[in-house]
Amino acid sequence: MSLFKDEIVGEFLEWKNANPDNFTWWNFVNIKADIDTALAFAKFYSPELLEIEGYCLLKDKFSPNVFEGWKRSCQNNKECVEKMMNIYQIRDFFHINTIDSENENEKFKALGRILKFFWEISFEKNYPEKKLKVHLFEEDDGEFFITVYSL
Repeated sequence: MSLFKDEIVGEFLEWKNANPDNFTWWNFVNIKADIDTALAFAKFYSPELLEIEGYCLLKDKFSPNVFEGWKRSCQNNKECVEKMMNIYQIRDFFHINTIDSENENEKFKALGRILKFFWEISFEKNYPEKKLKVHLFEEDDGEFFITVYSL
């Protein structure tokens, strides 16, 4: 199974073409990242959940004030609250360090699929007693979102 085609990352291809016999994704990671970034990505691909008042909420996205607001707006409907509390626009994960590229939407779509894949595995392994749904979707404007909620 391939998570995405190498061609989606032009800089990787440049390095690969310059070093055709011995350049891999591991080499690219070594050039682009450090150990702290790698550890941060471990949390990114395997997020922790909080259980608050019976709601399953992403730890790194949780805000008590936002939670209270969504409980009111959703009239305490668990699925609605969890979907809204846990929703994230894929583009916003990298809004600070993203440069426009010709295949930006393709990259965000690929990242969304990858996050969905790893989140499902992670939640199943780390929260086997929970029945969770990871939902990836595209809005009419072409933006991609991910959320998780209890079934």
